[in-house]
Amino acid sequence: MIECPKCGADMPELRLTQYGYNFCVDCSTVGAKKGVSVVRGTGDHTWNEIEIVEEKDYIAETDWRDELDDDEHVVELGIE
Repeated sequence: MIECPKCGADMPELRLTQYGYNFCVDCSTVGAKKGVSVVRGTGDHTWNEIEIVEEKDYIAETDWRDELDDDEHVVELGIE
């Protein structure tokens, strides 16, 4: 373990030497990825896809949730 230059906490040495990060996970500003289930196509020619997006993009695109009817639901998929 080595010391994180930003906060002083312990971090794995491989994080610096192997992957090039000069700060620990707690100091990272990158959020978790999100998966969005999407149905594409029309009629009997439909398929499902999962789009992987950055957390900030996911939040920006989900403002419509407050407008859902009582019989509509959102299923969230978290990838960590």
